[in-house]
Amino acid sequence: RLVTAQHFGNTTHAPKMSAAMASCAANARAVAVKPAIGSKRSNALRRAGSRVVTASSRRTVMTAKAEYKVAVLGAAGGIGQSLSLLLKMNPLISELALYDIANTPGVAADLSHTNTTCSVKGYAGDDELAAALKGCDLVIIPAGV
Repeated sequence: RLVTAQHFGNTTHAPKMSAAMASCAANARAVAVKPAIGSKRSNALRRAGSRVVTASSRRTVMTAKAEYKVAVLGAAGGIGQSLSLLLKMNPLISELALYDIANTPGVAADLSHTNTTCSVKGYAGDDELAAALKGCDLVIIPAGV
């Protein structure tokens, strides 16, 4: 515990503080304190629910039932495959459309073996591009061509 001149009624009896101790005391007062349970701030966070992303509400956000369709154009490449795997693990995505000029159905088959609720479909070639993009909420293009 830091002792400052405020703790003494008479400042002549207060111990001398070095510049480093004064700086440390100022920093200690500036640090935000976690709200106590039942305080006004914690009640406000609880009422806000999943609209506020904090460490305690992250679980609420992750259990949301969003139904997003995402298309990855260039999914057969090195970056596209890794990105597609990360997107498939996201619980907010319900459908993943993978498109590339070749080898995309194989990538989709590999990703379909992961244990998630997201469905994956692969599209290859120019004639399947429109089908891959139909109904998409988000299109990501990691293709380097």
